[in-house]
Amino acid sequence: MLQFTSCKKKGFPTLFEMRQNLGSGTNVSLLEHTWTLPEELLNTDLTPKLNQIAQQGFKTVRLPVAFDLFVYPNSSTLQPQLLTKLKEIYYVCYNLKLHLIITYHYGIFNDNSLYNSEINHVSWIWKQVQQEFKGHGYDYLFFELYNEPTMGAYRWKLTAEKLISYIRGEDVNRVYIVGGSDYNGLNALIEMGKLNDEKTIYCFHFYEPYIFTHQGADWTKDKTYMTGFPYPYKRRKMPPMSKEALGTSVEKDYNKYYYEGTRQYLNDRMNQIASFCEKNNMLVICTEAGVIDVADKDSRANYLKDITLSAYQYKIPVILWDYDQRFSIHTDSTKIFPSLNKWIKKWR
Repeated sequence: MLQFTSCKKKGFPTLFEMRQNLGSGTNVSLLEHTWTLPEELLNTDLTPKLNQIAQQGFKTVRLPVAFDLFVYPNSSTLQPQLLTKLKEIYYVCYNLKLHLIITYHYGIFNDNSLYNSEINHVSWIWKQVQQEFKGHGYDYLFFELYNEPTMGAYRWKLTAEKLISYIRGEDVNRVYIVGGSDYNGLNALIEMGKLNDEKTIYCFHFYEPYIFTHQGADWTKDKTYMTGFPYPYKRRKMPPMSKEALGTSVEKDYNKYYYEGTRQYLNDRMNQIASFCEKNNMLVICTEAGVIDVADKDSRANYLKDITLSAYQYKIPVILWDYDQRFSIHTDSTKIFPSLNKWIKKWR
């Protein structure tokens, strides 16, 4: 029978040690697929994929969940099948010694959420999940309360603190993960600063330079203007400026790429967030970073190597987006980019 860890266990890791133990990770995309029937998602077995991830040396899996896809109509009550699925996934991860981050994706927060029912809805969903795991897995299971909020920075900070206050009293030991507004942007985390909760780890997403990491993405129309960006920047390999991009923000991004498409730029950005968080006593991780598979393999390999090693230089764990979807970290169906192996070994 599986033995859960307890926060009362002698020698239990500190919050700092928990953060460091997350090390190298990858996102597993499935339960946030709102375009797929919920029954199909719940019937998909992730065990073979989780086994692969563990064998490849990763330490953490982040699991995005579109919770609103699994509630009963016109309610905030989760279908029990989802809770069962989450427990099954956790059991597998625990036995494989993989840490698990469960993340609330595709929520309903907006700029009015502090004063209306949305915060009650989100907190009630988390209360149900939290109750399932209360007393168990505190050093292996983490709750990332809300993915990529888009409301204003000030209102989001108030909302995040209100959300924590609604659920913290029911489990004083669970570690929460919270990022800033602007899609969990690095600058937004700096603007938000520290929250009023001592068991919170902070997070940011890193897709800079965006014109490279999201080139050809069909869900961001302006990024389809140009593809073929090299990483690192090489002038002779740059795609020509698109006529559609002239006069837009894309043109500005294009003109900045000569210095943003470099290891030095990535290092500078990691140093910026690491220095701020150290100064403000905030433990930080990167819960998403990656590059779309439209980019050529060499550029993807180079970027993944630079972003992970830049983060490691400041002891920032990174959870790559994603394992095997549009931002896949694979060179083929089974092998991850060899450029990631050094980073993975550093965290073992």
